[in-house]
Amino acid sequence: MKNDILHRLTAARPAHLAPDRPTTSPVREEELATVMTRPRATRTARATARPRRMGRPLVSGLALATAMAVAAVVITDTTPQKPGHAPSATLGSGSQVLLAAASHVGQQPAGSGTYWYVEEHLGSLHKVPGKNYTVDDRSEHRYWTATAKNKQWSQLLDPGARPATKADEAAWKADGSPTSWNLAGETVTYAGKGEIQHDAPGGSGDIVAMGDLPLHLLATLPTDEQALRKRLFALVDKDYNAPKRILDQIVVDTAIRLATALPSTPALRAAAYRLLAAEPGVRSLGDVKDHTGRTGYAVALPSPHEPAEIRLIFDKSTGMPLGTERVATRSGDGVSKGELLDYTTITSMKWTEKAPPFDTDTKDPGPISAPDEAPDPKAAR
Repeated sequence: MKNDILHRLTAARPAHLAPDRPTTSPVREEELATVMTRPRATRTARATARPRRMGRPLVSGLALATAMAVAAVVITDTTPQKPGHAPSATLGSGSQVLLAAASHVGQQPAGSGTYWYVEEHLGSLHKVPGKNYTVDDRSEHRYWTATAKNKQWSQLLDPGARPATKADEAAWKADGSPTSWNLAGETVTYAGKGEIQHDAPGGSGDIVAMGDLPLHLLATLPTDEQALRKRLFALVDKDYNAPKRILDQIVVDTAIRLATALPSTPALRAAAYRLLAAEPGVRSLGDVKDHTGRTGYAVALPSPHEPAEIRLIFDKSTGMPLGTERVATRSGDGVSKGELLDYTTITSMKWTEKAPPFDTDTKDPGPISAPDEAPDPKAAR
């Protein structure tokens, strides 16, 4: 973690966040909780970040900068009914569902290739101000990871926003079918912008996302769930000055990453599932459909730091992840309990020999700065 960005973050750290200060103060714990529940971010994500409907207020100094880089998973609800409504079917306890998925995924072929390729479709739902419908602000992320070289390429595309449901589509048409909306101070369009940005290793904008496991460590992680939890806790404890309850949540976040995104072996992915199966409060959601119409089964995990729950969706035959969701667990801030907030749908996850279609960065958007901090003009020259 020794790189230029961390030196800049350290310099920006307010006094009450210093490593030698106690970690039990209310301010310290609240800001750490906020940081650890932020979506993982890279330069690409920072350049296109959009306000979330139930996000906590951003914090200043190191906590703010860390929030833009820390790893966490953003999730929402996929059901056979209207998004955000829990399905009626049940498949036993959430632990049983995860253990069944672990059994299936552990039997999948390991696979091999030069690149681990993941394609994700993401969406966040926003009520249109002054109207009676909601739009789904969508994006598409593609990642190529060369694990042998510990390098990653990423691409971000904007395919355009859409009415979230058929009822929303009817209300949108009644509103004259507008092709752009101002949502929380940002204009989103029906047509979208196409490719927004791509990032290749070695570019001027490369940032290592905090909270993500270094790729070279994947091969060293144990495949027994108790040993895996212990190892992950030791890794996050080394990197974060935080109370145990916050470190435990980072362990869960990391296990979700192992389960749903990283190039884990089938045995390691199964161990991550079993680790999550032991989490208190995990419950089954039964059969669901993801945002592409694929049938799977899902579990919900409570989020200890915000009024939302994390939902994980798995293929019923292979146990492989289909997507993730985040759903409100109480009403407030303009949302209703049970309402879908945002989602990630995994449309491709595989080893491949096909190289990324770019080997340079798009234009660097400039240095990172807090919202109330002007960029250094010398750094842009």
